[in-house]
Order: sequence, then structure tokens, then C-alpha cells
Amino acid sequence: MVILPLIISIFTFFGLYLILSISFNLEFGYAGQPNFGKVLLYGVGATCAGRLVATIVMWYVGADVPFFSALAADMRLRWGAESPLATAGLFVLALAVAMVVGGAIGYLLSYPTLRLSGDFLAIVMICAGEIFRIFLKTYEPLAGGPFGLSGVPGPFSFVPDPHLKETLYMLLVLAIAFGCYFFAQKLVNSPYGRLLKAVRDDELAANVLGKKVVRVKAEILTIGSAMAALAGALYAFYIRGVYAEDFVPMVTFTAVTMTMLGGLANNQGVLLGCLILTLFDRLTRASFFNMLGIRVAFDISYIRYTIMGLLIILIVMFRPKGLMPEEPVKTPAIEMAEEKLAKRAEESTSP
Repeated sequence: MVILPLIISIFTFFGLYLILSISFNLEFGYAGQPNFGKVLLYGVGATCAGRLVATIVMWYVGADVPFFSALAADMRLRWGAESPLATAGLFVLALAVAMVVGGAIGYLLSYPTLRLSGDFLAIVMICAGEIFRIFLKTYEPLAGGPFGLSGVPGPFSFVPDPHLKETLYMLLVLAIAFGCYFFAQKLVNSPYGRLLKAVRDDELAANVLGKKVVRVKAEILTIGSAMAALAGALYAFYIRGVYAEDFVPMVTFTAVTMTMLGGLANNQGVLLGCLILTLFDRLTRASFFNMLGIRVAFDISYIRYTIMGLLIILIVMFRPKGLMPEEPVKTPAIEMAEEKLAKRAEESTSP
């Protein structure tokens, strides 16, 4: 049973990072928009979901206690354990609201960022993520400021066994993550996927050919932002709270590294890169070494960050296309054309 919490943690974070990485791959790998503010939408989704559920539960309970107190958190968790159907409904509602708010923010951010490109866009989005984290930490009425918001009941709060509860939530996160994966696969292997690549490769040519480049950029940023907010909402329910210090830039860079390692514009590669780096991330934490009985006398997180940075440099230098390079878009029309060409080739070579 000692290894079970580690397995649950690995696969839960694999699902969360898979959603984040796929959203970044859609924006940058396919559309060429370097959205390095993934943690911004991740944090927005977590804050929306956590605050919404906590507010509704406290309104229903009607207790006159400080909103961010330990007593209020305990009351919310007890209510979740006693009201399984209502908690499941709030979970679905919170995910939907987080995606709508995240998508709306992504859409609004697309217009000022459309005037920027490349490094400038990446820097602006990194700054936006940090501004949100600092605001969340200093503005206490939103999510408790530096103390955070705790006691957010999850969809399986009614399950008494904690291991079973976390296992069920892990399976739910994986199901949602692979749902996002298959949605992304359908999206990119369609005429819209070809349009995204056209905008990425040559904006001017796409614009001359009558494609609405600005609208396409806004659409893909909206989709990617909604997916990132979904991952944040799932994370809030996993840790049963919202804490500003969880939304550091390393969240963005981890998702970026996973995408680059697996292969830009290749969702299968992203899945592989996400699995590899999730294992690396979870197995190089102090908690893992403590579980093995090994005491580390320093903060190992900095070594992990250094290795992650070196990995990005090595990928760019020696494997810029990742472990699984980009593949052509596979739409039904292209597949039919390939079949016809193959058939003609066979007929021309046959006696």
C-alpha cells in the first residue's frame, strides 16, 4: 500500500500535464502561437472551480463562520461526503464554468497578443502568468491570499476509503485527459488542422488566399486556454483547494518541455513526452526519497529545475523535432488521394 499513493500521484499528474501539453501543442505546434502563459489559464481554472464550489456549499450550509477558516473547510468537506449527487453536480458545473472563463480570457488575450510574435509574445505571456500568481497571493478575498482556499469537496468525497477515493479520481482525470487527446487528434486531422499549419508556416500566404488569420489565432487560443483551465480545475479538486504558490512558471515550462521532447505538431509524441517527464518529475521529489528512507539534505527541486532547463537546451540542439517528428495531416480526402495514387502506381507497374 505504500507504493499505491505514488502510482496514483504519477498517473493523476500525467493526466493533468497531458491536457496542458496538448493545449500548448495545439497553440504552438500546430498554429505557431508561443503561449508561454499556460500557468495563467491553469490558475484561472483552479480558482474559478475552487471558489465557485466553496461559495455554493457555504451558501447552502448557511453557517456564519469565516470563509477561509479551517472550520469552514471542514464543513465543506463534511457536506461533500454527505451529499454525493450534489457534489457531483457541482463538479461538472465547476469544470464547465472554468472552461468557459478560461476560453473567454484566452480569446480576450488573443487580440493584444496578435500584435506580438515569437519571443515578445512568449515574454508577455510569462509575465501575465506571474502577475496573476502575485495578485492571487496578495488579494485575500479571492482565494485566501497567502493562506489559500482549502476544503473544496471533490466528486468522490462520499467514498470512505481514501485510497479508493483517489484511485477513482485518478481514473476520472485520465478519462478526461484522453478525451482531450482524441478531440485534439480529430481537430488537427481535419481541414481545420491544415489551416492551422498554413497560418503557422506562412501567415501572409494564408491571408492572401482569403483565410481569416486573426480569427484562426483567436479560435485556437480560446480552445487551448479552455483546455488549460480544465486542467487547473481538475487540479483544484485533486488537492481540494487553491493555493497561489502552486501556479509558478515551472508549470508552463514543464508542459513546454513535454511537448518539445515528444515532438511539436504530433499529439502521439506529446503523450510519450508527457509520460516520460511525469515519471521524472514525480520520482525526483523529496517525498519520493523520503518514502525510500533516503534523507536529502538540500532542496532537490532546484536540481530538478536545472535538469529540465538542460533538457530543453539539448532537445533544441540535437533533437529539435522531438522523439516523434511531425507527421502530415491525415484527412479523409488526403487518404483517398493517397489510395488512388497507390492504385495508379500498381496499375502502371503491372504487366
